[in-house]
Amino acid sequence: MTITREALAQAAANGQALSHLTAGQAWAAHKLCVPPERLQKPLASHIAALLDNVERKARREFFGGVEHNDTDAMISRAYDQQQPPFLRLPILETLKEGMDTFFPGLKPAGYDDSGEAVYALADLAHALEVSEAELLQHAEQRGLTDRIQRQTVHRIH
Repeated sequence: MTITREALAQAAANGQALSHLTAGQAWAAHKLCVPPERLQKPLASHIAALLDNVERKARREFFGGVEHNDTDAMISRAYDQQQPPFLRLPILETLKEGMDTFFPGLKPAGYDDSGEAVYALADLAHALEVSEAELLQHAEQRGLTDRIQRQTVHRIH
């Protein structure tokens, strides 16, 4: 497969591998604006080392400073659009699979302006078998009240 700038940009944005490049290498190559002709197989050793170093740095910055069981920090980083897609999108996919598995009846009430699913507080409370007041209290205790926003929601139904 011939690697083009467009294919590289798309792979980087979607957190996907491209031809013989890993998802991290594709992201690093796009970030560094490496010319596609330099990315053909076999990769020159200096190009492979450069891409691997940039990918490692991104991983250190993404995972660095997060305590072992700090799920809130990891989820927050996964939703941070400034983070590399090859790191955050697999986490978002795992979260989606978990929601589908453990709360199969819970469906988004709509989507926000960035395309993220938005759930109604009443639906969440029902799925968790708690009151809305309990959810709000829990959110307040954990410092998550800013994530329960009254923002523009594009309703599905």
